[in-house]
Amino acid sequence: MLQNGPMSRQKIAEITQLTPATITYITAELIQEGFIIERGDVQEGTKRVGRKSIALDLQGDAYWTIGVHISMETIRVGLVNLKGETRNIQAVPVPADFNQEEYLEFVARRISEYINTQEVDVASIGIGSLGAVDLKEGKLLGNDIIGWPDVPIVQYLKQKLKLPIYFDNNVSALALAEKMFGQGKQVADFMCLYLGYRIGASLVLKSELYRSGLTGAGEFGHMTYLPDGKPCWCGSSGCLNQYASEQAIVEELQAQDIQEVLQRVANQEGKARRVVEKAAERIAVVLASFVNMVHLKKIVVSGPLTLAGVDLTSIIKQEVNERSFLARKEEVEVISSELGEYVEIIGAGSLALWYSVYQKQV
Repeated sequence: MLQNGPMSRQKIAEITQLTPATITYITAELIQEGFIIERGDVQEGTKRVGRKSIALDLQGDAYWTIGVHISMETIRVGLVNLKGETRNIQAVPVPADFNQEEYLEFVARRISEYINTQEVDVASIGIGSLGAVDLKEGKLLGNDIIGWPDVPIVQYLKQKLKLPIYFDNNVSALALAEKMFGQGKQVADFMCLYLGYRIGASLVLKSELYRSGLTGAGEFGHMTYLPDGKPCWCGSSGCLNQYASEQAIVEELQAQDIQEVLQRVANQEGKARRVVEKAAERIAVVLASFVNMVHLKKIVVSGPLTLAGVDLTSIIKQEVNERSFLARKEEVEVISSELGEYVEIIGAGSLALWYSVYQKQV
């Protein structure tokens, strides 16, 4: 139902290859627990005689989690239900002068205050963070994002909030959201490309989120765009982040923040538009090389820069398919996410939904 929408018990049996009796037993249990509901008659493409089939559907509001997205300047919080639907999104600025302990206390307090103002029961919390993360230890390693290494965010929040916490890099969370609710539902292999304060990417291969090493991989923004180019905080030089990220665009345009950039593009300022378009071309140069090695047939693009009023997805698609040797043989589909402006919240919430509900049920 998550992948295909409402369907009959018979259709579920056909897809899962389970017996009708088993499906009847499982769905009855899920109905009793409130996870699915009957929605009336269903038409599934073939004419049938006799009693009509009853459509079963997910009961979205049966389970609520909180999605938390941590970025350089803001913590965004929102409710996410079983269907990936959001409610009551809030954004809280992060004070720039906090030390580590103050920061952790601030995050815990804001989440706690948010929970206390909601009219639904919150069962879990998903956190997607900008920067590298230690998945095993539940730590934020991105000292470029906050200023300190090894922030034990999961341990701290579990102690303070007394709820299950699911934590990952924000782009890995976005890829999971696309697989569950978005452009990746019917696709086994795809990339999620995030254009924001930093540029990130995550892979879904054989319908599984790709993991490797301590952090899970995905530092696309630290792939080299220009050898011997601008120094990067990571210790290398010429990283893509230094030329095409939200931060790089803001610096090149001498803007106050990305909101000013978006407004200047909306006001038809030629220079602002050209800088944003050039960023997309630079991203495509690096992406084309990646596609030559890993020939993904679908790339889903999301993030704040996609809201700039410039069709970055089309620019990236054209450049990748012209530059990549393999893409010239078999075109790569580059498409925009359809999860909307709250995609980061849906991504964070998807972590909690997958690991506490969907994977558990499977």
